[in-house]
Amino acid sequence: MEKLNLLRALADAGCQLAVQVPVLTGSHTVIATPEQALRLLQDKQEAYGELMGLNRTDYIEWLTSQGSVYCSATTQKGYRCRNTIVSATFLEPSAWKTTCETGGYCAMHAG
Repeated sequence: MEKLNLLRALADAGCQLAVQVPVLTGSHTVIATPEQALRLLQDKQEAYGELMGLNRTDYIEWLTSQGSVYCSATTQKGYRCRNTIVSATFLEPSAWKTTCETGGYCAMHAG
C-alpha cells in the first residue's frame, strides 16, 4: 500500500507515469494510472494488456499473432485453419479484438 500511496502522490503532484508497452512495431508510450503502474511489478503482461485495452491472454495472443486474426474455418482433419482472414493482419488491439469476435475466413475458405 505504501508504494501505491507514493505513486498516487506523484500523480497528484503532476507527474505522469509513462509506460513503454511492447507492440508490433516496437513500443508504444502509454500513461498509466498509479494502480496500473504498480501492477507492472506484479504481472507485466496483465498491465500491458490493460494499457492496450485487452486482457492478459488477449494481449499475449495479439502480440504473438503479430496482430493477425485466423480463419474461422475447420480443415478436413478437424483443425482450425491457420491462414489469416483477408485484410486481418497487423491490426491494432481494438480492431484485432473486434475481428476475433466477429470471425471471418481466409481467401481459400471465403469462396
